[in-house]
Amino acid sequence: MSEQIRELENKIETLAHETYQETALLTQVPGVGSLTALAYVLTIEDPSRFSRARAVGSYLGLRPRQDDSGAQKPQLHITKAGDKFLRHLLVECAQYC
Repeated sequence: MSEQIRELENKIETLAHETYQETALLTQVPGVGSLTALAYVLTIEDPSRFSRARAVGSYLGLRPRQDDSGAQKPQLHITKAGDKFLRHLLVECAQYC
């Protein structure tokens, strides 16, 4: 099983570096590996479809839910909309430190 895992990891590395060169920029961030970078690039597809960079976080469900009730605006947990797998990878990367 370890050999199969190594083979699949090598395929991910090859795909990321040869087919999707933009993953090289993402893997420069500490904690971001080829799998996360590849999942991000394939999920976002065309970054120009987002008006602002912050819109990508909302698309992935990485923005806090809001519960506006008059004068109070408490910040709740993230919305968890969008791609669950990519969101999980990005949260793991954020906790890398």
